[in-house]
Amino acid sequence: MSVWTKLNTLLRASAQEPAEALVDANAIRIFEQELRDAEQAFGRSKRQLACLMAEKKFLERDNASLRESIENREAQAAQALEDGHEGLAMELATAIAEDENLLTRQQQHLERIQQQEARLRSQLRETARNLRHYQSELRLARTNQSAGRVNVQLNGYRQGITGHFEEMDQSLARIQSRQARAHDMDEALNELDQDLGNRSLDERLRAAGIDTGDQRAEKVLYRIRARQQGAADGK
Repeated sequence: MSVWTKLNTLLRASAQEPAEALVDANAIRIFEQELRDAEQAFGRSKRQLACLMAEKKFLERDNASLRESIENREAQAAQALEDGHEGLAMELATAIAEDENLLTRQQQHLERIQQQEARLRSQLRETARNLRHYQSELRLARTNQSAGRVNVQLNGYRQGITGHFEEMDQSLARIQSRQARAHDMDEALNELDQDLGNRSLDERLRAAGIDTGDQRAEKVLYRIRARQQGAADGK
């Protein structure tokens, strides 16, 4: 195979791909139209069968009428023979023969119609079953297509919600970080206030249980009493 032949084959294959992609993308719409076409053909076949059944009923009634006419003319021919009317009997016999020939042809036609009716009925029953099957398959295909679209939408919503949650987590983390820094700042300021004189050294010593040497009223009174007692003892 030459290079040009291969290129020609490649071009034809490349032209086929978009058409196949278009068919695949519209597969359900194509299937719907094919199903509608089949349903319309089914409707036409039903009407054809109905016409055939109507013709059969007409032939059945006409054949019954012919049989009744033949029976009546046979009775009339018999009466004409009894009465000696040979010519009249012959005319009646001729009419009977014509009716019998017509009845034979119509009966044969009726039998063919009955066979056609039976065949068409069988075909239509099979067609009806197939149509119900494909209608069910179409509903499933539509449902699956809808479910696929819903899944795509839900995935999009889920991704959007996940993005919102991530943003909210980031905002919450920033808030908590700022609050933690503010709390640390308050504690640091309190510690500095204590270290820089808001509480005196003596207060901190007394809080620690260490004697600061402060002169309190109790100590002063105790000292005065001790002095008085010493002076009294010296006398």
